Amino acid sequence: MASSSETRRTGPLGAGAAFIDGWRRAAGAPWLVVGAWAALWLVSLPLGLVLQTQLESSFGASLEAARAADGVNWHWWSEFSEQAQGLGTTFTPNILGFAAVLTNLSDVADNAALPAVLAGWLALWLVVWAFLSGGFLDRLARQRPVYAAGFFGACGLHFGRMLRLGFLAFCLYAVLFALVHPALFDRLSPWVTRDLASERTAFLVYALAMAVFLLPLFAVNVVIDYARIRLVVEDRRSALGAIVAGARFIRRHAAAVAALYAMNAAVFLLLVVIYALVAPRAHWPLWAALFVGQAYLVARLEVKLAFYASQTSLFQSRLAHAEYAAAPALEWPESPAAEALDPPSRIY
Repeated sequence: MASSSETRRTGPLGAGAAFIDGWRRAAGAPWLVVGAWAALWLVSLPLGLVLQTQLESSFGASLEAARAADGVNWHWWSEFSEQAQGLGTTFTPNILGFAAVLTNLSDVADNAALPAVLAGWLALWLVVWAFLSGGFLDRLARQRPVYAAGFFGACGLHFGRMLRLGFLAFCLYAVLFALVHPALFDRLSPWVTRDLASERTAFLVYALAMAVFLLPLFAVNVVIDYARIRLVVEDRRSALGAIVAGARFIRRHAAAVAALYAMNAAVFLLLVVIYALVAPRAHWPLWAALFVGQAYLVARLEVKLAFYASQTSLFQSRLAHAEYAAAPALEWPESPAAEALDPPSRIY
């Protein structure tokens, strides 16, 4: 007689089927995106309160506050930027609408250094995400409600492992941005383009260098994704072993992994294009800009969770089954009142 795991085995999924199944899993767990959004708000709240104090000090009791509430007050903003310090220096027009997306992409492409306050916030958020990601992946792998005890139990169980994996990922990214990026854009590209008269040719050289840089960047990203999945689904304890196992899985299923990554990346790019069309403009009231901005943020989190879910679906279909997770699901302990209903027999 076939085992229960064998009866649930669906066979290897293709990239398209794993993509659809991943979105189905993510849509079936709406509280995950709500929790991720709430966690992001809580982590960002201290920065918001500090910035609020600076803005209130700058506005005072003037009419500028009422004008800013109805839309962007460029005159006040330029004056504020000139005298801003600390966190206030990050409050620039680049945070408005789609300009924020372009600024972030440009900073990554140019390897721009983050202000110290934002670097600290990013480090804190990565720690929080490392804690939550274990619960996210566990819930998406099981495809059924695990409730608070199961979710936070999985978060705590995998937290240390996720931190170690995050440190190894940081080291890999640091090598790319500290060594590969300067070699390509500070030395090789200027040397190739120094005698070129055509701007088009120079741009093509820059685009080629960017492609060469993005290829290992995406490769590291995919390896870390599947290492994270193997840590949770297989209940692994070694972060380094999970990276090796993740790379081994990618090597054996390279075509499906690449196709699935391309599909998820296309969805993200589509979301960015939609946001570019509906992003807040300077004349918008603040409440409308806040609503659209938060809707885009929630959509990005949903895409991220669907990314996790589709990769988990592909992995489970190739090496396990659709609901496989090695670690037992944690549940709330029974109430002591339950023992009174059927007391255990006494042993003399």
